[in-house]
Amino acid sequence: MASQNNSGRQFLKLNAVTIIATAVLAANRFAAYDGTHATNAGGVKDAQGITEHGAAIGEAVSAITGYSGLVEASATIAFGDYIKPAADGSGKAAVGTAAEHCGRALGAATAGQLVEVERLQHLHAAA
Repeated sequence: MASQNNSGRQFLKLNAVTIIATAVLAANRFAAYDGTHATNAGGVKDAQGITEHGAAIGEAVSAITGYSGLVEASATIAFGDYIKPAADGSGKAAVGTAAEHCGRALGAATAGQLVEVERLQHLHAAA
């Protein structure tokens, strides 16, 4: 909920892309390259950005790709945690590792709250 520098919800959008939804997308979730919610599966399911609003199938949605955005937490997240998309395909933020992540928490949150996430290149451990 709170970021490291501000007690309110904040983010710094530097870049965004337009994604055409191929599934219903919720706001404040990780969106994949294929127009669905991101997972940690790799390829087109990696996080391309963070949705700024919801979208129905076929609708355009803006996804933040540069610096930070607000993402709904799937579980408790601490400031500084590595972040990855939740395994359930919801696009919510889950705690990642140094070897499996797509961002870094700039605040703390519990399940259902928004947390500011610094976007990083999606990284997967070597197989």
